[in-house]
Amino acid sequence: MAVTGQELKAMLEEIGVKPEVVRVLDPAAPLLKQGLDSVDFPAFCALVEERFHLSLDDAFALKLRTLEDFAAHINQAGGNP
Repeated sequence: MAVTGQELKAMLEEIGVKPEVVRVLDPAAPLLKQGLDSVDFPAFCALVEERFHLSLDDAFALKLRTLEDFAAHINQAGGNP
């Protein structure tokens, strides 16, 4: 089953991103330009790794700029919750 942007948005709330920020996120726009900060982004990456049993090194994680990028990578890698 493919991961969706809604699932990823829910995960952002799990790490403490304010619901009002998550609600208006554009899945195609860079997360760091939409209210996530330098603490939120690595926390989100860590949760993605944990939840989907993936490994994201720092350099690769920085290439995943949008929720769509994360979803595509998770779905391509076959990450399973």
